[in-house]
Amino acid sequence: MPEITIDPTTRIEGHHGTTLQVEDGVVQEAKSEMKMFRGAEIITLGRPPTDAAQITGMVCGVCFLCHRLCSSKAAEDAAMNAGVFDGPPRNAVLLRDAAEGIFYLWNHAVHLFALVGPDYSDAVAGTGFDRLDPLEGDGYMGAIENQRKLMKALAEFGGRAPHPVGYVPGGLAVQPDASTIASVKSRVMEVSNWLGPTEAVPEVIENVQNGEFDPELGEGLHDIVSILVAAAEAGAADIGEGPNRYYSNGIFEDPDTGDLFLPRGVYRDGSVELMSKDEIVEGITEDTEYSWYTDDSGGDPRTAKPPEPDLDKEEAYSWGKAPRFDGESMEVGPIARLVIKEADPFDLREALGGGAAESNTLNRLIARAQEALLVRDQVVEWLDAIDPAEPFMADDWTDDFTGRGVGLFEPSRGALSHYMDVENGQIEQYQIITPTLWNLGPRDGEGQPSILEEALVGDEVDNVDNPLNVMRTIRSMDPCLACAVHVQGPDGEFEAEVEPVRPGMSEGGCDV
Repeated sequence: MPEITIDPTTRIEGHHGTTLQVEDGVVQEAKSEMKMFRGAEIITLGRPPTDAAQITGMVCGVCFLCHRLCSSKAAEDAAMNAGVFDGPPRNAVLLRDAAEGIFYLWNHAVHLFALVGPDYSDAVAGTGFDRLDPLEGDGYMGAIENQRKLMKALAEFGGRAPHPVGYVPGGLAVQPDASTIASVKSRVMEVSNWLGPTEAVPEVIENVQNGEFDPELGEGLHDIVSILVAAAEAGAADIGEGPNRYYSNGIFEDPDTGDLFLPRGVYRDGSVELMSKDEIVEGITEDTEYSWYTDDSGGDPRTAKPPEPDLDKEEAYSWGKAPRFDGESMEVGPIARLVIKEADPFDLREALGGGAAESNTLNRLIARAQEALLVRDQVVEWLDAIDPAEPFMADDWTDDFTGRGVGLFEPSRGALSHYMDVENGQIEQYQIITPTLWNLGPRDGEGQPSILEEALVGDEVDNVDNPLNVMRTIRSMDPCLACAVHVQGPDGEFEAEVEPVRPGMSEGGCDV
């Protein structure tokens, strides 16, 4: 059986390879290979809980905000379980919702226009949609300009972007005034106007199908719909078919009721199961059978040791672990969140993708576009609900406690979990499970493939030098390998101790 190796996988975030077994031009088996060592958790050990947000926020320059917020939530959960903290103030919850909502818009635009869009552009695939052409198309360049506006909006709250410093356990380290909030809102509205009104989707679909372009209905919306139309015409609904099992941690919390705009739960056996945080945490395990880690680096992430490499495992092929929920692989990301919310705006997945809950390459793209519009329509409401006269930071936050906590979050790519154990003000254990691990991890000890490994089976390979359908399937999951595998070193034996600087580490005070 011919073997094809794709390494590196291009136009994604990070270092990834795929080995395919192909017969008669069809993929029979796939291995998803994460190419770098994962070790950010180790750096947090022995440090105060507040430091973890800063350290893990540096894991990736794309997913910078979500790791910082998830780590903060893990620290807060540990402190609340220890009985020394009552939770972040209302303003902090609202601002985190708004900031992550803005981040969703930014990251979805990066994915749709820069990472996936070229696969359906005229330059790459001869689709006629030259506005999607990388570096030259008007739609591509317009998206870059509007991504810049969103990054500026994030910087106004966080002090900088990427890697903001304003978000900390306990709330927000700064006190945004009314003019700052108004400035952020203004930038969001500019991007919203470029995107276009949600209710215009049916008319824009008709425009695109007829080769028409009406900027009054949204330049961004026309280009996003062009991606979806091109993908549908390319048969993307028939490739990348997953097992129709989904999992979401839920996100965007109502500070008054605790309800989540995108709910927490799983979808399996044809039905949604909404779950509590405890039920989600209880169901998650990690398998290291085919990972270059020791056995006790896997199992229950609440008790497993931080990642410990084991390079002698003969059958291992990935630096990623294999997360499972109740022993099953689960797809995460926009499609998971919308299936669990039971939302299919304009019935697009039902009409174009073979069903609202069907896992395939087209439906992943549709769900991302749908979610961008859903979240866009909420961000301004969250900003308007903030009262700049009220506190953004809790007055009872402290690093001095002993407790265990879990932060559950939903970056744009899918479910993220941070696990933190604190002993007398110092981190004793830390684990991170990222969305890319759920979607692109290796097989588990039962031989069960990851979502990507299963989804690639059946994809046609018309050209071994350019397996476009395979690449479209991989990219549809928006991989972020920097989040999944964190540190790489040279060949050979070496030893290094990493000690990030922080205020008070030297005798003179601050080394920063």
